[in-house]
Amino acid sequence: MEWQLFIGKYLGRFTMPVFILAVWYIADRILAKIVGKAFDRGISSVQNNSVGHMADYERLTRVKRLGTLRNLVLDVLRWGLGAVAILTLMSSLGVNIMPILTGLGIAGLAISLAAQNIIRDFLNGIFVVIEDHFAVGDVVKIGEHFGLVENFTLRTTHLSDLDGNYIIIPNSNISELVNATKYWSQAQVVVGVSYDTDIRKALGIMERVAREIKESFPGKVKEDAQVQGILSFDDSAVSLRTLIRTFPGEHWFIGREYRLRLKEAFDAEGITIPFPQMDIWIRSPEGFKKAGQKTSA
Repeated sequence: MEWQLFIGKYLGRFTMPVFILAVWYIADRILAKIVGKAFDRGISSVQNNSVGHMADYERLTRVKRLGTLRNLVLDVLRWGLGAVAILTLMSSLGVNIMPILTGLGIAGLAISLAAQNIIRDFLNGIFVVIEDHFAVGDVVKIGEHFGLVENFTLRTTHLSDLDGNYIIIPNSNISELVNATKYWSQAQVVVGVSYDTDIRKALGIMERVAREIKESFPGKVKEDAQVQGILSFDDSAVSLRTLIRTFPGEHWFIGREYRLRLKEAFDAEGITIPFPQMDIWIRSPEGFKKAGQKTSA
């Protein structure tokens, strides 16, 4: 009889903690599924353009923002659920949690004074989300670092640059931010032609190639290109410039394609893209003589 009471006493004592852990695990799985499905439904709705009429770039922007928010919301909710589960578990084990809560409050104050950078990380992260500075998938420049946003948390921003470096930046360090894929982008193409070129003809070819680019890639070019004319008179060339406004992030591809087609068009029309050249003159008793020039007998 005594051993039955002993087993019942300790079995009941450990049943509640096990039950709490099981409930926490199941609730965590359900929470992750509900939040994931809710955001996936919103992302799917945007991708299918069922929410009014949206341009491709606007749809992509909303999808990236929803993806970023999904991870942040899920992290916050799961951390909150975990904190409640831990406190409930301690209470079920007979631990008085009120002194712990009081101690946590005092410790939190001390930690907040000692870890101000971490607090600034979280505050900056919150403002980045609220003000929609950037989202996962954007190309940004933070300080001296330029790259693709691979991941974002309330404490850190993760970038990958063109060299394949993975860069982790505390959000408190984001004081100056350049977003290269926000709203629209622009390809700036500067090309030099020789001084004996018919400039009006060259500008006409640049306009024609720009129109062909827009016709070939209507989903990448946002507006008609601006062929601005002569940019400068350089040492060995007359520099001409074209500006092509594109949808976010498409300016690199459009710029490369425009340069390729422009080179082919200039070659077909006999327009020369010069390179720097130098004439060397040698001083001799007979006077100046160009290098390689034969002296008359």
